[in-house]
Amino acid sequence: MQNNRHFKARAHLLKLLGDQLIGNDRLAIFELVKNAYDANATEVNVLLDLESNPPKIRIQDNGFGMDIETIENKWLELGTNSKRGDNRKPTPPPFERLPLGEKGVGRLAVHKLGTKLKLITRSEGNQEYSINVDWPELIKSSEYINDASVDIVANVSPVEYLNNTGTLLEVTGLHQIDWTRRDVRALAKLIKSLVSPFQSVYDFKVTLKVPGRESWLSDLPDVEDILDRAIWSFEFEINNDGEFSWSYKFNPPFKFKSIGKRSLDKKDFLELSPSPYLHEESDQKHLSDNLILSSDMLSGIGPIKGKCYFYYLRKEVLGADGNYAYIKDYLNDQTGIRIYRDGIRVFNYGEPGDDWLGLNLRRINKPTEMFGPNSIISGISLNLRESFDVANGVDHLQEKTNREGFDENGAYKRFRWIVSSIFDKFFNLHRTDREEIDRYLGDIRDVKKPSPDATFEKLINEVNGEIKKHGLEKEIGNKIDYINSEYLRMREVALNTGKGLNLSIIFHEVEREIFSLNTAIKNQATRDVLIQISEHLVSLLEGFQPLLRRNEQKTFEISKVIQNTVSPMQRRLQYHKIILSTPILTKEDIDFTITAPYGLVMSGIQNIIENAMYWSRLQAEKNSTHSPAIGIFTLVDCFEEGPAIVIADNGPGFSLNPEDAIKPFVTDRPGGQGLGLYFVNLVMENIGGRLLFMTPDELELPSAYAGAAVVLLFKTRKK
Repeated sequence: MQNNRHFKARAHLLKLLGDQLIGNDRLAIFELVKNAYDANATEVNVLLDLESNPPKIRIQDNGFGMDIETIENKWLELGTNSKRGDNRKPTPPPFERLPLGEKGVGRLAVHKLGTKLKLITRSEGNQEYSINVDWPELIKSSEYINDASVDIVANVSPVEYLNNTGTLLEVTGLHQIDWTRRDVRALAKLIKSLVSPFQSVYDFKVTLKVPGRESWLSDLPDVEDILDRAIWSFEFEINNDGEFSWSYKFNPPFKFKSIGKRSLDKKDFLELSPSPYLHEESDQKHLSDNLILSSDMLSGIGPIKGKCYFYYLRKEVLGADGNYAYIKDYLNDQTGIRIYRDGIRVFNYGEPGDDWLGLNLRRINKPTEMFGPNSIISGISLNLRESFDVANGVDHLQEKTNREGFDENGAYKRFRWIVSSIFDKFFNLHRTDREEIDRYLGDIRDVKKPSPDATFEKLINEVNGEIKKHGLEKEIGNKIDYINSEYLRMREVALNTGKGLNLSIIFHEVEREIFSLNTAIKNQATRDVLIQISEHLVSLLEGFQPLLRRNEQKTFEISKVIQNTVSPMQRRLQYHKIILSTPILTKEDIDFTITAPYGLVMSGIQNIIENAMYWSRLQAEKNSTHSPAIGIFTLVDCFEEGPAIVIADNGPGFSLNPEDAIKPFVTDRPGGQGLGLYFVNLVMENIGGRLLFMTPDELELPSAYAGAAVVLLFKTRKK
């Protein structure tokens, strides 16, 4: 026997939905203004009247307004599907706006503002209607939501809308009546940020008035004034086919007369950074192997456009053209990477403290190459119509019910990966220009350094003290112990073995990051951030361990080390469909014998092959008729100094010059650390050889290899 029962909702749920779904008063007003956009309004007037008795907030638009049916079946119905699924239709011409709201609860934002609501509305060809709601009384007098009722009054004589249409919301009984100057200015900035400054939104204007406090808003700067002060700008567009067009501009201060401007424009493929976002998405895991953006990755996202302005926060640069305090004050609370759909902002991306791309964490590892969100003004623009695909069951960009960002589904993770890769493109482009500014200022590395007497031992002791103080022994205590012992061992080996290894910059990097870790702990950074810093330090030290191990000299045939290097890679090579040619192993090339540390030579070859795998795969993804290929050759009579191994590929070839290619932390590979070639160069110097960068043509290699050719030259003659 079935005994069916219905769910019931208490009237108190109205208050919970209003209070808890909206974060604060400013966001509540922001949400109600967005509702006016959905109603096809061209103007929205926000009035914060703290001088009246009682104080009130009025939000009035000139949109469609509502008739009696709309009030009863949509405004009074919570969770209505009037903007979802098949009902999600554009408004009539000329605007044809797709609705931003789809949850059916946004109107409850008025609960966040005050206890009493007056609604006045009129639609075309209908009467003006009024509703008055005393929320506490309504909830108190109604046990269940179904019992909560309001009176809809047809105004015989229009109160607000005589010859036009629209909706007015007037809230009294304000929860917050002590609005400070900072609060009002923050509201003004938030309202101004609703509409993208980078994208024209046809006929939608929002104004804020605060009677008696006009002076609080009189000196708010315009974003256009600030954008002109940016040192770098980067504009991009990705269309539905995944094609990537971008424009880069470097505009140093006029005062820096010896530094020239630079601009680049290109239509290209977007090279993807290694993705930390898709590993747990079983239905999208295959995408994590992609090296370039493909059109299928845009499903549920649609085309992406963006304008980004980057500021160098050094006082000598930011204030070079005057008015440093004015610019810094604006950047303090207006920087960030904001997202707009159809020109209307998606909150809370780009708010102070929001770092949805994780740039601060990445900047810890590369402070002289990266920017934090507090030095970027950026707008990422999406097409609302194309950023969802519900009909096909595909994940799409969907806002959370509390209006604080997108649901973190597969589409959002792909979107974040794509945007991170775009920023990596800019970071690689701007590096040389940033170095030129640093050279001009006489400081090539703008890094906060510990004082000279802050030795590594003191730093470690201080970090350990902070770890105990904050109860972090379990998370990072063991890592710090390992870092300490490995650092000291590496320094001792480097200083005492007579190898002459130039590892000072690596030691400096370790010392700097220990200093950063200490600062991060003191500033109460999240545990994820602290773990990331400590894990980066561990990987940095582990990467250079082979150089400092007890590497005894051995005499061996070069074919043996090549065989032992490529054998473990066979499965990966097959998986990525990379053709590997090793004539030395089929006796087509001449073998030779060297005396050197076997493990170091093997590590060097492995690093070069890893690079070749990446670049040859990248070329193949850009051109579907291209098959990735790597060739490992021996040349015994080509160089006077001795025999050589050549690792060639059919990728795009070198874009960095040889001097930059062997510098640590310099790379043109998205998300790369820039340590591979630096490591190989140290290996070759350590064994008395040389690392050379050539082209396959110069070495008369087979025409199938038209990319890069890396030469490991051994100063020893063939036996």
